[in-house]
Formats: sequence, C-alpha cells, structure tokens
Amino acid sequence: MNTVALPDDAAHDDNVLMAEVGKLNEQLGRYLLRFLDAESCRAAPMSTADERTLAARVAALAEDIRTRADRRDHHGDPSSSSDREYT
Repeated sequence: MNTVALPDDAAHDDNVLMAEVGKLNEQLGRYLLRFLDAESCRAAPMSTADERTLAARVAALAEDIRTRADRRDHHGDPSSSSDREYT
C-alpha cells in the first residue's frame, strides 16, 4: 500500500478542520429548519446580518477545505486522485 504519513501538525489541523465542518453542519441544519419554520409562519426569519455571518463562515471554511486539498496534492497523498474508484 502506498501511503504518505501526514506531519503531526497537518494531522492536528485536519482534526480541527473536521471539528469546524461538524459545527458548521449543525449551524446549516439550524438555518434550514429556521427557514422552513419562517416559510410556514411558525417563526421569524433569520436576520440578514446573521445570514451574512453564516455565509462568511461557509466561505471561510470552504477556503480551509481548499487549502487542505492543496496540501494533500503537494504531499502526494494517494487518496487525492479524483479518478479513484470506491466500492
């Protein structure tokens, strides 16, 4: 098997990133539920300021994911190939 071990700081950064992905996923779920509640007149819609804050967080996390992908490409991570088949 052809694997490349990640440096310790990269592994830590990946763990932090995955924790942030989980937190954002929870926030997006709440955003969706709030939207649905507002559409059915059961709750007030999220403020536009809160929506913009959430959008900024999504964009920042997207950049962090892009950075991770670039690092994996740079280090020759064998699982970074897009033509890999999964069963």
